[in-house]
Amino acid sequence: MINQAVPPVQENQTICKSTTFSYLAAGLGLGAMLGVFFAPKSGEETRKMIADKCLDAIDTANHKVQESRVHVKEVLDRGQQQVTNAVAAARKAVDAPKANAS
Repeated sequence: MINQAVPPVQENQTICKSTTFSYLAAGLGLGAMLGVFFAPKSGEETRKMIADKCLDAIDTANHKVQESRVHVKEVLDRGQQQVTNAVAAARKAVDAPKANAS
């Protein structure tokens, strides 16, 4: 029978990936602990600050959306006016030879 063992190169890659993941998890845990210990504000203050920042971001986004709507409306109105002018000019150009022929 042929031995179906994992090749050494593949085994080393698997060990390397698991080691890297372990270091990442340890680093995240250590960072979270240090963040809690050295936080400049209490939890309640931090939550309020985060909520205020989120509300400010929502207000800013709403303001930008409103500005965009106004801008799009202006562009559409200008486009509609240009189309109306072009249609009127085309009608005038088509009607001119008919008027001269009469």
